[in-house]
Amino acid sequence: MLTELAYRILSSLPPWLKDHSPIIDLRNKLRHWEILRRTRDLIPNPVYKDIIRNEEFKIVFISPIYNSFPLLALSLMEQTYKNWELLFVHDGPADDLDEIGKAIIASDDRISFIETAERANDWGHTPRQIAFEEIRERGIGDFIVVTNSDNYHVPGYIEKMLEHFDDDAHAVYCDMIHEYYSWRNLETRLEYSFIDCGCVMVRSETALKAGWNDNTYEGDWKYIADLIEVCGTQAIRKVRATLFIHS
Repeated sequence: MLTELAYRILSSLPPWLKDHSPIIDLRNKLRHWEILRRTRDLIPNPVYKDIIRNEEFKIVFISPIYNSFPLLALSLMEQTYKNWELLFVHDGPADDLDEIGKAIIASDDRISFIETAERANDWGHTPRQIAFEEIRERGIGDFIVVTNSDNYHVPGYIEKMLEHFDDDAHAVYCDMIHEYYSWRNLETRLEYSFIDCGCVMVRSETALKAGWNDNTYEGDWKYIADLIEVCGTQAIRKVRATLFIHS
């Protein structure tokens, strides 16, 4: 409880002091510790505990982006687990992406940025397919998360998702908050309209085997349905916590 108390004390400081860089860094670190403390009992003894502690797994996030503020990038920079890579694929030329967004993307060398020659305008599915091919060619990542540039993954997302994997698990998903449901918490399940790909982490070989095969409105669900077909529901675990916000 000391982390929460310290965080509250620092947050009560006047703005000119609490918003100063060293104080912000300390507040964030305390917030991260508190998140991990409150979720410690989800999996008391993770199978990959030492690997997670040493951050040996690489997590690759795939995201389309179209002239939007890269909230996703900020949420990943806040992760307690640091071994990740983000593949942003801009749907067409990024001429209208604002300077703040460009600066955020350029500020972290874990972020790759690709622009397509023309805009597909197909709910971000063509950019996702391009990202899948990039992963295949480069052979990067132990786990894949397909998400969107305006989504938010809470700071403990990567760590808590990884803790739910064992040798038999191919994918893990969590509960989420979704703007389609008036920002209420959604208890996800493996059914159409009850899950989003952003709350699913998948072993790379399984994700690549499933592929991204549908460019229609229902493409996100088709990806999850293809994952189920590849590995079966018995190989998919659920995290009983809300770690993802669909914006």
